[in-house]
Amino acid sequence: MSTTPDEPHPLAHSHLDSARELAALMRDFRHGAWQPTGLEHRLAELLAQSAAGTGSLTAVSVRAAIWEGSMAAIHENGGRFITLLAGLLPQIEKPDAAALHSAGLALDLVETITQTAPHRHAAPPPRACAWPSKAGSAQSEGSPPRSPQPREDSRPLRVDAARNHVRLLNAAARIARERGLKHLTMEAVATAAGVGKGTVFRRFGDRAGLLQALLQRSEETFQAAHLSGLKPEDGPDQAIEQLHAFGVAAIRRYAKEIELHIAAEASPTQRYRRAPRHLYRERISVLLSLAAPEADAELLSHALLGYLEPALLWHLNNQCNVPLQRLENGWLELASRLTQTSQPHTT
Repeated sequence: MSTTPDEPHPLAHSHLDSARELAALMRDFRHGAWQPTGLEHRLAELLAQSAAGTGSLTAVSVRAAIWEGSMAAIHENGGRFITLLAGLLPQIEKPDAAALHSAGLALDLVETITQTAPHRHAAPPPRACAWPSKAGSAQSEGSPPRSPQPREDSRPLRVDAARNHVRLLNAAARIARERGLKHLTMEAVATAAGVGKGTVFRRFGDRAGLLQALLQRSEETFQAAHLSGLKPEDGPDQAIEQLHAFGVAAIRRYAKEIELHIAAEASPTQRYRRAPRHLYRERISVLLSLAAPEADAELLSHALLGYLEPALLWHLNNQCNVPLQRLENGWLELASRLTQTSQPHTT
């Protein structure tokens, strides 16, 4: 669709609408007309934490917040907050000056929210299972997955606490890298970060919470590198190539960080509700639906993702002595059989 010089580009309307909605929500929040619920408050905390190191929101953090909220957030306060996040995501992924302005307003909003106590609303009862309406849908009807990161206490997370969170994680990552996970204790992190041990316990709850926080950082890095790159004009060949690459990259990542993934393994009842797993299954489902339109991409994506479970890869590699290259070739063979294409081989 063409536009005349006097007409604003359609995307400009999108940025302007987002900025107006953000400003209106901030105004209503400050005047008490809109009070974030506990879930909305938690989403704001996640966004503030992720932005503490860079000073800006990222597509990865916004997407993770949307998954964390799931369908439940749509029922909170008329869904204003989660709808704003969903509308902001495409702008952050392809930013221009107007989009960066909207992102800045959004960051101001979430940081302001974190400095107030959440307003308690009764949430609707969760449904039994989270199934998207079609392959690649970003909506889930199950209860939202809980973040592995515990609250510091009953107070909201402040921006300075978010920065302290990053400093503690940096110290923990350094200990794990240089000395191994067996030396990663709450006391060791406190000493390395130059804070009291109580600060580490308040921030992460226990060692399991610390491990989950470290894993979340790794998830964000992996997602930024491997959950993008698909263009609207791409066809089956590009989808197959990316499906192959995704699995190989995941196997190599788990091989490098397997100790952390096993130590931070979610309980069986929560394993399939974790936000990263939703994102990875959605990615595989979209690629599979493009590569093999006749396949049941929703169901088969679960089967493919099962091959990439860290516990299974650890068992095969460490207990069965299956070489890493064989595991990678196994993924390529499985994906190729499902898409009925010739199998490449890793070297």
